[in-house]
Amino acid sequence: MFELSNKTSSKNWLLFLSLSLLLGVLLRLSFPGDIEYKEDEQYMFATSQAIGVTQPWPELGMVSGGQVKNPGMSVWVFAVLAKVFHATTPPELAQAVGILNILGLLALAFFSLRLLPEKERLAWCWATAFAAVSPAAILFQRKIWAQSTLPFFCVLLWIAWHYRKEKAGAFFWGLVGLCLAQVHMSGFFLIAGLFLWTVYRDKKAQWGFWIAGSLVGAVPLIPWLKYLFSNAGSGSGLLDWFWLFYPKYWIYWLTDALGLGLQHSLKWAGLFDFMRYPVIGGMNSCLVGLLHVLILVCAVRIFIAAKRASGGFLKGLGDSSETGLALNSVLIVSGVLMTLCCFKINQHYLIMSFPLEWVWLARLGLRDARSGQRYLMLIWVAQALISAWFLIYVHVHHGIPAGDYGTAYQYQIP
Repeated sequence: MFELSNKTSSKNWLLFLSLSLLLGVLLRLSFPGDIEYKEDEQYMFATSQAIGVTQPWPELGMVSGGQVKNPGMSVWVFAVLAKVFHATTPPELAQAVGILNILGLLALAFFSLRLLPEKERLAWCWATAFAAVSPAAILFQRKIWAQSTLPFFCVLLWIAWHYRKEKAGAFFWGLVGLCLAQVHMSGFFLIAGLFLWTVYRDKKAQWGFWIAGSLVGAVPLIPWLKYLFSNAGSGSGLLDWFWLFYPKYWIYWLTDALGLGLQHSLKWAGLFDFMRYPVIGGMNSCLVGLLHVLILVCAVRIFIAAKRASGGFLKGLGDSSETGLALNSVLIVSGVLMTLCCFKINQHYLIMSFPLEWVWLARLGLRDARSGQRYLMLIWVAQALISAWFLIYVHVHHGIPAGDYGTAYQYQIP
């Protein structure tokens, strides 16, 4: 299978990544009229068209599920995208989001192939391939949603953090991290986990420049902080001790990594209906269902082989490599912090982990030198096919009216 140790293998990886990125482009930009368009998307689109035209740049964003307004940067990003790409319709704005995420994939591929230490590149290359075609990534990266723009900023964050021992790297780590958190508040858990684990396990960074970058990035946050303190205790009471004992963060981490994360959008009835696709000559092929089974079988084989090779999953806590530090900061620390807050964790909160869910899966697969990459390839193929058929399913059904997806934009009555 693929390696990165010689010229022939490097060429194979370039071809494979090129294919993955091409599929990623097609999956993000196809069927532009089939986008989700509900209350949140309507608000973001309308605001993107009004900012700088009929209203000034707002200090605050829309109200979150916890009845707290988001920072202003959560809507600024769409105003910028609308102006840069001349987007004047919802599909055009959604396409701009898709293009932003494609740029994020290209940056991730460059980071994986050229900037990381050579011995760590293979897992990140696999992660890039998965990130390009994963059903969860395709579902969320076609939406006019603040969190849908996070992957691009996440890649910039990891590049900056990688160069944290240099002044510019540390500065932009702080700056990009604070901006990312203002685009969507799940980013606060990402930057907190990364900071705490870096201090605990690594300690080496240009901390003065990190502080300077963080202070610059925090300037647009001042109006939101004033609002937050003046409205303390005005939330909707969504905190519940039950969520402290329900490991939803790690459940979503696992299902997103494997490509099994469409249930929220489809709902259970829609998911079971989707399993019978594609329909060929009026007959249910159930190939989508078989692909899900294939993913589960490959995952079990990967997990068993990984446990045998390492002696247990907790052994990775002592991993001081760049990838190990990054993974543990998000998989463990950010997850624990989010869980301790005792609110319901939604699937889209984990977009801030991009692309580490797939880095984690790839590293597990690579522990089995004999057949691990074969299982990763089977999962990749299955995910690409599921993503393609999901878009076709949405197109054929004019959306998913009975699911969270709702009726697709082009089929809504004005």
